[in-house]
Amino acid sequence: MSPAVLLCTDADAAAANLASGAIGCPSCGAGRLRAWGYGRERVIRAGGGQWRRLRPRRGRCSACAATHILLPSWSAPRRADAVAVIARAAAASVLRGAGSARLGAELGVPAATVRGWLRRLREHAGPMLAQATAEFGRLVAIVETPEGRDPGPPGPTGSRLGDALAMVTACAVAAIRWHGQAGTSLAALAGRFGLAAALTPAPGS
Repeated sequence: MSPAVLLCTDADAAAANLASGAIGCPSCGAGRLRAWGYGRERVIRAGGGQWRRLRPRRGRCSACAATHILLPSWSAPRRADAVAVIARAAAASVLRGAGSARLGAELGVPAATVRGWLRRLREHAGPMLAQATAEFGRLVAIVETPEGRDPGPPGPTGSRLGDALAMVTACAVAAIRWHGQAGTSLAALAGRFGLAAALTPAPGS
């Protein structure tokens, strides 16, 4: 069985928590994850001609022996491109109506790869929007604007994918403004709030 994936916005903090036994097992809920080596090393296209080498930590449950990969949320499971690259393509598709061939040329990736990203995101836009909406409500529950109101969610964009991307971005901005995440990249937070999970390829694909 393949290891499950745990997304983390701060890989160093996650590694420290793993070493100290502070991470509970999502599989059984009873054990704690302990350091268990590393996952497979990958090279991720980060955009702008840059590449990032990634070798994620792996944990194993002390109770059920399930293994979990601690994956930085700026990347997406089983994707060769960073969340920031894919998000840029998705935003351009929604906002400018840019096609896969043009986006592929701009980003330096095959048009078929871009089509796969967009197809996957459109298929999962509904669940991504629902998850991000719930997260946004949690993030702003303790916040009050100068006018005495809770910060409002983004308005409709005209498409389900656009609405999902807008809500994910709103979650990321809320985390930065009100939850001490100013040092975390917008892409990592977008991945954490639903984009990385939505991009995960279907099993066997």
